[in-house]
Amino acid sequence: MALKFDPDYGKLPYIELECGHRIRCYGRLTEDQLAQRGESREKVQQQLEVVYERSMRAGFNLRPYETLVLSAVRFYEYDGQKAADVLVATQGIMRRLEINKTAEQLRHVFEEGLVWLAPVREDSGAAAIIVHHGKQWNTAKVSFKDLWAAIYLTVQVVLNDETVHFTSLALILDYDGISMTQTSKMKPKLMKAMIELQQLRLIETTVHSVNTSRLFKAIMEFFAFAQKGCPHKVSHLF
Repeated sequence: MALKFDPDYGKLPYIELECGHRIRCYGRLTEDQLAQRGESREKVQQQLEVVYERSMRAGFNLRPYETLVLSAVRFYEYDGQKAADVLVATQGIMRRLEINKTAEQLRHVFEEGLVWLAPVREDSGAAAIIVHHGKQWNTAKVSFKDLWAAIYLTVQVVLNDETVHFTSLALILDYDGISMTQTSKMKPKLMKAMIELQQLRLIETTVHSVNTSRLFKAIMEFFAFAQKGCPHKVSHLF
């Protein structure tokens, strides 16, 4: 379901089901739930401050992105310095590519239905984000940069739910009907930067490429050099 951003709906992003029900993308763990995981708010806050301080020295204010920072701190086992290094590197790439955009700036991507959040979790508890890279992608309306900016924004939204921090994230890339119209927009410089972004993990992530074609596989083989050492668990191509 496509994400929606309604300032009158608790100022939180949500997905709307066909039956009229809405699911808010937000969830906080209780103190007891955190204690069961060997965590306390005080312990986490100390590392958050480490991240904020180091990122500010690098020219990035990450305080508005608390859930994103929190996920990174947990993923790197409460090592604020390591989390800060990854977050700063991520923000650096996004600033260079100019893809750190707001929901309003990316509304057209969601309205096209190219990036959406599954209303149910995988069996493992992972939240799933589906991205349409194939024939559904009208390149005249949505640029490659905006498509990936919407993916990153959706990841930030998903991380508003703290339970996801302790499970994982599944990114499902659907290449059904991909043609030269779409692939011509995947410039080598952009593709390399996107792969670099995927390597800078902020949460345990699996990437699944589905409905791939010979054309897609040829492209991925071309960029295979950039995927060496990629820490993601990339699924088989179907």
